[in-house]
Amino acid sequence: MLVVANHLSWIDVLALYATWPMRLQAKHEVRAWPVIGSLASRTGALFVDRAGLRDLPRTVAGTADALRAGGTVGVFPEGTTWCGAAAGTFRRAAFQAAIDARVPVRPVAFTLRLAGGEATAAGAFVGDQTLWDSLRRVLRLPGLTCGMTVLADIDPADRDRRGLAAAAATAVGAVTGTPHPGAVGHRSAGRPVPVAA
Repeated sequence: MLVVANHLSWIDVLALYATWPMRLQAKHEVRAWPVIGSLASRTGALFVDRAGLRDLPRTVAGTADALRAGGTVGVFPEGTTWCGAAAGTFRRAAFQAAIDARVPVRPVAFTLRLAGGEATAAGAFVGDQTLWDSLRRVLRLPGLTCGMTVLADIDPADRDRRGLAAAAATAVGAVTGTPHPGAVGHRSAGRPVPVAA
């Protein structure tokens, strides 16, 4: 199956790895990150060069091949992290891999909450902060929890990649309360919100 999720932080990556054995699509810079880069490499991450579209067909084909081989591939189709108060468009390329491989798409919705249950953007990994800055920030947040809601599979039959992306974005937005541009019924695009130190 293709697992697609909204992306708030490096915490999401660890939550996915703790839930399913999978290969994640990741930007090629992640390979050099401490701990997360090593984990991604050892689990067979599909590293993507997001700087150019020239590699996009190869990325889609590689993802489809991994899915056809019976693997689970995880993708953050927003392409970057968002704070949770705003969300990005679910890019459609990964959904084409699910169509080509004829596997279901499983949306996953992530939320970050403080000890009292209040939603927070403080644990998000956005802006100019480094991984170490983010790690220190997260460790200072008392009782931060990462909520992960696994949603019903979406069958790719009789859908194009635009329809699959919109259906997944709508499902995730219904849980998080933050609509994604391109989701069914969405009218205005959100922008990332800086997180205070």
